[in-house]
Amino acid sequence: MRKSKLKERTTVLLKSGIVLFKAKKRLSSFFGASTKQSPQDVHDNAIEGEFPFSGDEYASLLTLDLSGNKFNGSFPYLQIKNIVFLQILNIARNDFKGPIPEPALENITQLVELDLSSNALNGTAPTLKTIKNLQVLDLSSNMFTGTLPDLTTMHSLRSVNLSRNAFTGAVLLSSFFNRTENNSLSVLDLSFNQLTTDPNFWNISELGSLQELYLDNNLINGTLNISQLHALGLLRTKITNSSSSTNSTSSVLRVLSLMNNNISKVIYDVNDIANTATVIKLQENPFCNFSDPNDGTRCFCEQFCSISGSTEDSKRKIVIIAVVVSVTSLLILLVSLAALLYRNSKYKRYLQLQVQQRFEELEVKPTIFHYSELRTATRDFNADLKLGEGAFGAVYKGTLPNGNTMAIKQLFAKTSKGVDEFLNEVILLTGMKHRNLVNLKGCCICEQQQLLVYEYVDNSEVDQVLLRVARGLHYLHALAHPKIIHRDIKASNILITKYYEAKIADFGLALFFPDEQSYILTKHVAGTK
Repeated sequence: MRKSKLKERTTVLLKSGIVLFKAKKRLSSFFGASTKQSPQDVHDNAIEGEFPFSGDEYASLLTLDLSGNKFNGSFPYLQIKNIVFLQILNIARNDFKGPIPEPALENITQLVELDLSSNALNGTAPTLKTIKNLQVLDLSSNMFTGTLPDLTTMHSLRSVNLSRNAFTGAVLLSSFFNRTENNSLSVLDLSFNQLTTDPNFWNISELGSLQELYLDNNLINGTLNISQLHALGLLRTKITNSSSSTNSTSSVLRVLSLMNNNISKVIYDVNDIANTATVIKLQENPFCNFSDPNDGTRCFCEQFCSISGSTEDSKRKIVIIAVVVSVTSLLILLVSLAALLYRNSKYKRYLQLQVQQRFEELEVKPTIFHYSELRTATRDFNADLKLGEGAFGAVYKGTLPNGNTMAIKQLFAKTSKGVDEFLNEVILLTGMKHRNLVNLKGCCICEQQQLLVYEYVDNSEVDQVLLRVARGLHYLHALAHPKIIHRDIKASNILITKYYEAKIADFGLALFFPDEQSYILTKHVAGTK
């Protein structure tokens, strides 16, 4: 009896403009009387308006995904409060506005994933104490205010994202962890709020199984004591000879990000830096902006952790350099050049941080790869790994350190784009998301080298995929923002995944080349041609 009831439950998906219905009951009323589209499979619709149906009509829903559309109005608590079997609720990237009434979600106790991100919801965060099995919570990119919500009753949480709101007050990890229970929370993002606290506010009993903690762009100030974090066992080390130290790494931080706060001093033991496995990010803090370049700033401001020598050796080198600089004009010139290079390097770090923030604002997440990383992945761009060559550059198969296989396109040097223009085009192309387009994963800029990193598609034969290719072209020509005309569609630009899904490659590459060489027509967007 229970199995038959489960089969009758309905799934409604309206994600990224794609509408899929799987139900015994026709849902023509959802679209209105004038529509002629099938309720079973309606692709690529920019659906807008208020919440589309009454929850009483679909009380047995397990999954409700309305993300990536243009629904508006207040939070639809009256429509969803009676969908008591709901396990996944996703209304991200819409235009819902206003506060969430206090009892809005208390009846939906079986929720496992809740995503309300990228709307205009405000007021205090919703009360979720009755939803004890929640695993993923995303309230990011709204306008919630007040103190951080109390999530101690939810012992199954794995990921919490409260970033890009207006939460205030102190960071209390006790709001997320119940010390008397086993906690599974591993990722906590509180960045881009107005939280004020001392950098040394935590202890190991509060962290539970937390592995990634993001507190960027808040109001955290004072001194960060790295030595104390090591002493408390909160940071991972590279020394894992004993079984006890190896096992302990599962319950300590893997990433601690405090970028763009007001941390002016960092206490650390230089002999511990080389053994630190935790990634500590302090970019755009006063400690990074005004400290001399030494082991600490390189490790915590650039994530390059190594020991250049003992303290006495460093002092001896400084004395020697000071004497030489005082007696030779040549070294003065070299020091001036070094200062210029350091300033340029600092600007590049600042630019990279700004680019990362812009990526987040536009909800695209391309990765900026190091040239050495891609060079190693392709065995120095070995000819044996060359997948092909076109009008814009050569493509190589590469394997990254994490084991992921990527397609790495090395653009020809005839490109006339500067760094800012190149990154702007990367942002544009990364936003082009469609099941039949090859995804751009990231990029690399090194002197005159500009590289693009794509997902690797296994197969290379086209078989009964014309319809999927047509859908991809229709997305580029009619639905993308801005619209892009491929102008170079051919068999070698149609790739097939191991699941025989067609994907169109090399769209948008003409954006990186001079106008007279362009194969692509676009509108002007954010300074991009």
